[in-house]
Amino acid sequence: MSTKDYLEKDYYKVLGVSKTASQDEIKKSYRKLARKYHPDANKGDSDAEDRFKEVSEAYDVLSDEKRRKEYDSVRSMPSGFRGGQQGGGFGFDLGDLFGQSGGAGGGTGGTGERLGDLFGGLFNRGGGGPARAGRGGPGAAPTSRPR
Repeated sequence: MSTKDYLEKDYYKVLGVSKTASQDEIKKSYRKLARKYHPDANKGDSDAEDRFKEVSEAYDVLSDEKRRKEYDSVRSMPSGFRGGQQGGGFGFDLGDLFGQSGGAGGGTGGTGERLGDLFGGLFNRGGGGPARAGRGGPGAAPTSRPR
């Protein structure tokens, strides 16, 4: 799951349960909806198939305690850190840092390249960007300094 998926999809709403629902409540709701929208029970109905996939995705996240905590923490972030959300803030998109395409960076570089750019800039070691010229710029003659 990407951060964007977590922000755009309300898995609790998809399953029709509250945010404080127990694992048993989540499982019960999932089973009911999965039976209702299962492709075998709705042959040729692409809407039911899409709904079944959505319900399954929601259950995959909410039934796993670790993934559910991650999902809840991402959704509780202030809107400024959500990237693409309305309402002020910093406009910071986690996808920019972790190499997902889109957002302000728009690049397709992987995590290593993005973090290399970040840390390379901090320590003057261009991490993945074009090489920087030394003193005097490109084509300048080397200078010798008296010692």
